[in-house]
Amino acid sequence: MAASQCGADTASFESVEFPFGYAALQGSIGWIYVAEQHARALSPALLWAGKNEIVSLNVLTESDADVLARRAQLFDSDISIWDVANGRVTRATATGPLPSTKVPDTHEQFALMIEASGADVVREHGLLTGEVLGLEVCRVVNDDAGDGARLEIGVGAHDRETFQLVHGRDATVESLARVAGIVRDHRTEGSVPHPLNRLAPERLLRHRIVASPEFIGAAHLQPIEPPVRRMNVKDEMPCVALGTLANGTPVVVACTASIDVDVVAFGADARLRAAPNAELFIATHTNNVTPSLHKLAQSLRNPARFVEVSPVRR
Repeated sequence: MAASQCGADTASFESVEFPFGYAALQGSIGWIYVAEQHARALSPALLWAGKNEIVSLNVLTESDADVLARRAQLFDSDISIWDVANGRVTRATATGPLPSTKVPDTHEQFALMIEASGADVVREHGLLTGEVLGLEVCRVVNDDAGDGARLEIGVGAHDRETFQLVHGRDATVESLARVAGIVRDHRTEGSVPHPLNRLAPERLLRHRIVASPEFIGAAHLQPIEPPVRRMNVKDEMPCVALGTLANGTPVVVACTASIDVDVVAFGADARLRAAPNAELFIATHTNNVTPSLHKLAQSLRNPARFVEVSPVRR
């Protein structure tokens, strides 16, 4: 067993259920082997440790050990992250925050076109996209020939491909504005339930608090890129804003629209990357904050605060 390479007496292990893998107790020492959702496993592991009164927690993972090690340092707990690779187990080394990537100039030229359509320009990890009420409606990609860039319209890769088959490869401000208008109609308050208002609810929440920062007691907020790359527009992943509170204190806000167990570690990582000394707020919809999540937020070396916002009425 991998834990035996860490010096654990596995013969004395008592197996305990863990949702993302396997877990065992050794007195007040906890052992977790992550089998899935590796990068999102730290907060669930800490909640498991709290439930089982663990004093020292060991997390073994085959992926993203460096990310977990970086995030583990942000908690006021005894946490060891172990990297499992090629049958060997070594203590993981924390990496620094993901460096910023500039949007290429050939892509940046489409920013004015996105603005003219009524969509919001979003820059994340070198990618330029347009969003309407938090939902991506276009993105700039490298041209197939490799010597330029083009704007693709649609929500997700399949929608962008379909749009090209019907309307051609050359996007126009008018065609993007039409799509933006359709998305806006479906995502505004009072609209009937529709797939377009079920996607990216956390980004809709961010859009709302950026437009009305007083919802969470802030004076000014702006969207910033997350600490890790979002791989799919249809994947729910917390998003981030940066700004100042009414008293002038800098604040980082991590937004989630669900009971996201890993949002505390994600938010702490976002603060580390954007403004390490800022306050950390975790914005979510009403009734999403459980006592265990609140306790986890307080266990950070620099504790976080949950703020609740009423969801858009449908």
